[in-house]
Amino acid sequence: MTMRLKQLFIFVLVTLAVASCYNRSTPAGSEQTGTADSTQVDSVLAELNRKILEDPANYIHYLNRAQYYGNKELYDQAFADIQRALAADSTRDDVYLYKGELHWFRQNVAGAYEEYKNCLKHNDKNTDCLLKKASIDIVLKNYDIAIKHINDALRQNEYLPYAYYLKGRLYRATGDTTNAFSSYQTAIERDPKYYDAYVEVGLLMAQQKHDLALEYYNQAIALKPQSIEAMYNKAMFLQETGFRDVTRYRNAFRIYDEILKLDPNWAAAHFNKGFIYLEYMQQYDSASVEFTNAITLLPEYTSAWYNRGLSYESLGKDKQAEADYRKALELKPDYTEAARALSRVLKE
Repeated sequence: MTMRLKQLFIFVLVTLAVASCYNRSTPAGSEQTGTADSTQVDSVLAELNRKILEDPANYIHYLNRAQYYGNKELYDQAFADIQRALAADSTRDDVYLYKGELHWFRQNVAGAYEEYKNCLKHNDKNTDCLLKKASIDIVLKNYDIAIKHINDALRQNEYLPYAYYLKGRLYRATGDTTNAFSSYQTAIERDPKYYDAYVEVGLLMAQQKHDLALEYYNQAIALKPQSIEAMYNKAMFLQETGFRDVTRYRNAFRIYDEILKLDPNWAAAHFNKGFIYLEYMQQYDSASVEFTNAITLLPEYTSAWYNRGLSYESLGKDKQAEADYRKALELKPDYTEAARALSRVLKE
C-alpha cells in the first residue's frame, strides 16, 4: 500500500519547543470574573460566581470555574481562573493537573508536560499526573521514566486500565509486541469497553496478517459505530488480505463507502478504492475515477497523482499519464517511482 492517511492513534506531535497559540485573548488589564462576552450566564456559572464572592480565598472555587470554562472551550477564561487558584494556594496538585489539561487541549504539549511535572512535585502519588506525563514521555522516547511513572501509578491502584494501555503503547514503541499485546489485553480485562485498546490489538494482529484483527476491529466498531478510524483500519486489513478471499475487496469497498457517508472529504477512502481497482482488480477506468475523486478533495495528494498516472498508462493514455507523473514530481521532486514511470512513457 502506498499511503495510509489518518491511521488510528495519531498522537499530538511532541516538540518541546512548541508554544501555546491562543485563538482568543483577554485584553491587558481586564479582569474577567463573570462570563465571556458571547456567553450567557447560566445557573451553573451563577452558582460558581456566588461561591467565589462568598469565599474568595478558597482555591477550589476558581478551579471549579476553570473547569466550567474549559468544558466550554473558553480557554482564556479557564487559564485566568487557574492562575487565581494558584494565587490562592500554589501547593495544590489538582490545579497543576488541570492547568496541564488546558495546555493539552490547546495542543501546547510542552506546557502540559511542565504542568504535569509541577503536579508531581506537589504530589508524586497523583495517578492522573503520573500517567499523563508518562504518555508524553513515551512519545519523547523517555521509556525508563515512562515505565517508572506507570508502575508508580499501578502501585497506587492496580486496576487502572489506562496504565496497562500505556504499557502496551510503550512496549509496542520498543518493538516488544508480545508484552504490548498482553498489556492491551489487561486493559480490556480491566475495562471491557476500552475502545482504544481494542483498536491497538487489532493493529498488532493486522501487522501479522492475522484474522483476529477483524474481531478486535469489530469490537471497537460496536463500541463506537461511527468511528471512522476503526472502520478505516478494518477496511485496510480486508484490502491487504484480499489474496485470501477476493470478497474481502468488496467488503473493503463497502466500508470505504460508509466512511464517505460519514465524511465525504475523506480522500484516503477514494484513494484506497482506486488502489484496489488498480492493483487487485485491474479495472483501470474505475481506478482513475477514484484517484480523480481523491485529487479533487486533496490536490496535493502526490500518491493519487502517481497512481492515476499508472491507471492512465494501463489504459494506453500515455499523454494523460505523463501529465500526472509530472504533477507527482512537481509535488515531490524525489519521487523515484514517478520519475521512472515518466521515463517509461516518454520512451514509448
